[in-house]
Amino acid sequence: MSVFAPGTAAAHNAYLIGFGVVVVSAWTGLRAISGPSKGAYRLVALALTVWLTGDILYDVLTRFHGPLGDVSPSDVLWLSGYPLLMAALVKLVRLRAPGRLRDGVLDAAAMTTVVAWLFWQFVILPAAESQHLSPAMFVGALYPFGDVMFFAGFAILLFAPGTTRGSTGYLIAALTLTLVGDISISLLPVLFEELSRSGQAERFDGLLLLANSLLAAALLHRDAAKVAQPDSTLTAQRLHPARVVFLGIALVVLPTVTGLHSFGTIVSRVSLFVSISMLTSFILVRFLFVVREQERIKAALAHQAEHDQLTGLANRAALDAQLELELFRVSGFGPVVLYMDLNGFKQINDRYGHAAGDLILVEFARRLTVTIRPSDTAARLGGDEFVVLATGLEDEADALRLANRLRALADKPVEWNGELLSFGVSVGLASWSGLDRPSPATLFATADAAMYAEKAARRAEVQRVR
Repeated sequence: MSVFAPGTAAAHNAYLIGFGVVVVSAWTGLRAISGPSKGAYRLVALALTVWLTGDILYDVLTRFHGPLGDVSPSDVLWLSGYPLLMAALVKLVRLRAPGRLRDGVLDAAAMTTVVAWLFWQFVILPAAESQHLSPAMFVGALYPFGDVMFFAGFAILLFAPGTTRGSTGYLIAALTLTLVGDISISLLPVLFEELSRSGQAERFDGLLLLANSLLAAALLHRDAAKVAQPDSTLTAQRLHPARVVFLGIALVVLPTVTGLHSFGTIVSRVSLFVSISMLTSFILVRFLFVVREQERIKAALAHQAEHDQLTGLANRAALDAQLELELFRVSGFGPVVLYMDLNGFKQINDRYGHAAGDLILVEFARRLTVTIRPSDTAARLGGDEFVVLATGLEDEADALRLANRLRALADKPVEWNGELLSFGVSVGLASWSGLDRPSPATLFATADAAMYAEKAARRAEVQRVR
């Protein structure tokens, strides 16, 4: 009714009754919500309550004191709803995307800068220049700032990781309608002088009531508490195409308006310069973070391609590449390959499970890393097979001493759930100087054969003792 018959008592009463039902519904829905999100939703219900209280207070004061003019005590309540709702949105987003708000906040800040400048240039500044400094002018300027705050919360909620369905969808729709209503109330009297702000406010009461109903619906939704649940899925981390579109619009708005509109006052020019500087800063910082993230991902992928995921040692591909390099620049005794296989590992894996087996592998890799020299390369080929590529050894005796040190790595048992797990290691050695045509394949094969020969000799010794 407020759309078709603004200013009538019936329309206003229908609006107040509807708004009262919305507020009661919001507090009713809040009772069913549990968990950390309840505090954020309480702020939403409180914002609706103070807005309704402001409407009722305005009617009561008007009834007993007559027309209140452009400023009234109700403005305090109406304006207080903006920070309350903004705080609720920020709290919800922080709960569902802990530690991952940086990109969303930067994108929201870039777009909010543009929106804030548009409000300043075409709503606040013209109003300030056309009248003397007064409480009415000051309060009137606070509402556009509240809308900017609304837009910032809307952008953060939209750009932050997580789903935009369910309760979140209601929140986004409510913020969108509220922005449309508030902006229309503010801009229409500026564009059409014959229209009054109060008249437009009454005409858009229906739209704002619908927006408030959507806020209450967010609290009544059966999955309202899930809005605050962290979302670490790959989909939540992707850059949505709409995000790029919004940022593109933000980048072209200021230059476009500058080309279409001349700014004669110093205040307008300074505000434009400050806004462009802020927007550029946000975009550059965002770009810097994107580049650093890409570099981090590339480094992680490069490391993953060359290292064993369990132990962190080099993998077969990295070992082959390093051995090819060492054979190309070989000198003296040359590179030595020491091939290792853990004794008793299968029995431990079968008896205690894969977790115990993984612990053995990780601990042996750690001991291996602290034993070899910085110029040597330790690798895991798979299963319980390890290889050390040693360089700079002087002779065969030096290589044999290194092999003995590697055998000693299994002397100390590994503790697992209160038990000591014992294992051994067989080592096979192959040197460049001992082969007619050394190559990575022949070095690995020779060292592997020597390792299995040592393992067979150990088994024969155990059988002989028995």
